Amino acid sequence: MTRRRARRGAKVGAGSMTQSFRTLRLDRVGRAFGAMNALRDVSFEVHRGEFVALLGPSGCGKSTALNCIAGLLPTTSGSIWLDDRRIDTLSPEERGFGMVFQNYALFPHMSVRDNVGFGLKMQKRAKDEIARKVDAALATVRLENQADKLPGQMSGGQQQRVAIARAIAIEPPLVLMDEPLSNLDAKLRLEMRQEIRRIHQGLGSITIYVTHDQDEALSLADRIVVLRDGMIRQIGAPHELYQTPRCSTSPTSWASATASPARWSHARATG
Repeated sequence: MTRRRARRGAKVGAGSMTQSFRTLRLDRVGRAFGAMNALRDVSFEVHRGEFVALLGPSGCGKSTALNCIAGLLPTTSGSIWLDDRRIDTLSPEERGFGMVFQNYALFPHMSVRDNVGFGLKMQKRAKDEIARKVDAALATVRLENQADKLPGQMSGGQQQRVAIARAIAIEPPLVLMDEPLSNLDAKLRLEMRQEIRRIHQGLGSITIYVTHDQDEALSLADRIVVLRDGMIRQIGAPHELYQTPRCSTSPTSWASATASPARWSHARATG
């Protein structure tokens, strides 16, 4: 099926959408790979300020959904909207979203400062604006004193914070995170959960976070979208999914340390 791309003159970037948008909406989004339907009739809304986790086992369609939102994969059917503006016809650059990957995706030969400023440089921002926004992003992730280091000189947790700084430096309307903590050890994962929640609260934008880790979803998200076999099985706040699960992917019999609503609320409040 031929998809009509946005006109060159209608280019949309982060700056034009960030100040006014209220809601991201997926309307019956589908994505097929040949005869296999990776996503089927996926519909949900995310409101400004929300942290939403896409939760499910490997192959459930959660990363495919994130990539469709980002524009890295075209949708086969349905549509994606920011308020009343359709965005699934736009390129990733025109959407202007921030993306944090599982493997950091940092340039090893570039300093932390240059990595964080890369997106701004590609947008052809002025040098003084790049410097100011890079400084602000590094301060947000608490890496001001690491700006001149190379990624290889940093720990895994520090590298992931650089990746987050790069994503937020462009001041995106959405920050999309694809299993960003899976390469870290257990202690660092706990520390980074708190950092990610803190950064999200400071930005006031939308964060959509892909994970197969139920504990991560409970600790971080305001709402959780449970996917299985490319379809949404349940949407709700952590305590709602725990108390009234509708499928085996929902939290029904999790470890006692995880299965504590007070613990989830505390993690979000202190993050």
